[in-house]
Amino acid sequence: MNRMTQPDPSEDTRLFRPDAFFLKPWRGWGVVRDAAGRTIDRYEARGHGRSGSRSAAAEQVYTFESGRVTAVEWDILSDDEDHYYARDLKSGVEARGRNLGKDFRWSFEAPAPGLLGRFFKARTTSTFTLATPTTAFSFAETRRLGRLLVTYTTFYEQLDRP
Repeated sequence: MNRMTQPDPSEDTRLFRPDAFFLKPWRGWGVVRDAAGRTIDRYEARGHGRSGSRSAAAEQVYTFESGRVTAVEWDILSDDEDHYYARDLKSGVEARGRNLGKDFRWSFEAPAPGLLGRFFKARTTSTFTLATPTTAFSFAETRRLGRLLVTYTTFYEQLDRP
């Protein structure tokens, strides 16, 4: 059976699967913290997905209190060994994902803003935990050369309707 078309995780398993959770319309809220743990921004998020015969896609929009808006459109594939691959169709950023017990972790490198308007590559790891069949949390860390730059903590909930 193709993993992209399997049913949602049951309440008993509490296994987070990005291809199942983000297919339904969802919304979320989160905070951005600096390396010292101070809140530096807040955001609201929304999105939805769709599935195909061999892949799934997830559109996500994050709107920050600071006025910044980040939109991504991930094309997500998985293999028979529970490895996930995703590519943002807007930026070309590629991510790799896998289960860690019942949690799920994405890892990717993407440009991050630096001093004087310059950009540099930073590594982000984002771990998702299913809290209930329709809610999840994620914790992401962005690092450069092993040094913590920022963290993102997000709560997600699936919606009954778009």
